[in-house]
Amino acid sequence: MHVVAAQSEAAIAIRTDLCATFVSLELSRSTWLLTSLSPGAGEKMSKHSVSAGDTAGLFSRFVELQQKARTRTGRTFPIITIQEAGLDGFWIHRLLILSDGMCDGGPMSFRIGK
Repeated sequence: MHVVAAQSEAAIAIRTDLCATFVSLELSRSTWLLTSLSPGAGEKMSKHSVSAGDTAGLFSRFVELQQKARTRTGRTFPIITIQEAGLDGFWIHRLLILSDGMCDGGPMSFRIGK
């Protein structure tokens, strides 16, 4: 006999009742990889890339993410970013702070024991 139990909200791995679009930036010398989780997209994360140093392309992608979330929900949400502290992370953080409130977040660095 199969018993089907209802999944509790506590067991859900990814929250879908978001109040912001969350973007992580993986920075390399040639490409910046963006992964995002947006309101109204369910549990689906999106993945995009821009050429390293292409700040216009980065902000264009942010605008596109905001427009998609607004289309799905009828609301405008802030973008919260996180990126690694090394390579381009600190100057990108300064750029995002100056982005007229479009983004919030910052560079993160974690020390990993050997």
